[in-house]
Amino acid sequence: MILFDIIIFVLCLFVGFKFKKLFSFFNKEDHMILNNLFLYHLLFSIIFHFVIVTQGGDPTNYWFKTYEFRFYDFETTLDLFLNGSPTGTILLFNYLPAKILGISFFVGNIMYATISFLGFVYFYFVLRTLISPIDSLKEFKVARIPIFPTLLFLPNLHFWTGGISKDSLLFFCIGLFAYGMLNIKKRILPIGIAIVISLLIRPHITLFLIVAFGAGFLIDGNLKSYQKLLISLVFLIGFVSIFNYVLQFIQLENLELETLDQYTSRKSEGLGKNSNSGIDISSYPYPLKVFTFLYRPLFFDSPNIMGILASLENLVVLVFTVLILRNRPFRWFKRSNAVIKGLVLFFFAGVATFPLILGNLGIMLRQKNMFMPMLILFGFWVIYCNNKNLFVEK
Repeated sequence: MILFDIIIFVLCLFVGFKFKKLFSFFNKEDHMILNNLFLYHLLFSIIFHFVIVTQGGDPTNYWFKTYEFRFYDFETTLDLFLNGSPTGTILLFNYLPAKILGISFFVGNIMYATISFLGFVYFYFVLRTLISPIDSLKEFKVARIPIFPTLLFLPNLHFWTGGISKDSLLFFCIGLFAYGMLNIKKRILPIGIAIVISLLIRPHITLFLIVAFGAGFLIDGNLKSYQKLLISLVFLIGFVSIFNYVLQFIQLENLELETLDQYTSRKSEGLGKNSNSGIDISSYPYPLKVFTFLYRPLFFDSPNIMGILASLENLVVLVFTVLILRNRPFRWFKRSNAVIKGLVLFFFAGVATFPLILGNLGIMLRQKNMFMPMLILFGFWVIYCNNKNLFVEK
């Protein structure tokens, strides 16, 4: 219905522009950056909408299956959800706006884009908390372009989170979880929300978060022994609680090397065949798979305008990575707090495992999206620390 379209659209604009005001230490400069980021994010939501409408994709199934029930009735959708199906979760999540309210596919994409933008706000909060004054990051430039806030506007971050998808919800969850980790005692509810939603969509990501941040707190030199023990115990309980569910979800019987090898080969081959990007990387050696996951397509992979734009962005990420490596990242990782350590370990967990199971460049381009904010945040931290000499030489 047009009326509900208007109401939801206006509500999305209100949330997108006003949500940042919940964080009192954001100043006018922060507000301006986040406002521009939201407008930019909406632009990519519109692009996402027209790409999906013209080329097709899962988002239309997530919305129109719910909207018209061409394939699933409500009982089937509920059964899928109760049996742990991520698709069932998305269909059930869309039931009210699509089926009951009759909201259009376009406004549905705007709604999801607004949710994922909240993830950007949470990531910005983490960045703002870790680096003060944040304006000092503008001093660091590549080709006369400041790395901050420029890298927050990388197109790939906004396109794949700009519409109806699991990626949009997951991006929000990861940002919310990182925000909660800054003050666990006072943010149990945000952490719980992030865990529940991510567990329903991609439980292996939830497992990565729990393991990475649990390890981050365990190796943090700023915590006392009893604090490490207590926090590690909490994360261990969380790990044990969902571990069997994750194995069941990814259809893995055990963690024996032969079983893992068969699983990764099967997933890589399957995903390579089911994608249409035209570049099957399932036979690549592991180091090249990791490089491909992070930095390709590059210009030699790019037969069209979209590929060229993606290549340009990946070149920026590659240059930024070199910049990080030149600023003694291992030293600053060692001296960082538990949250930064958790972010970095989560990044490496994804980078180490996803290239093994993603057999196609097109799928990699989308899936790496949930890990790139960690690289950007850590990179900002490393460059800031190395150039500001925050720590006295030991």
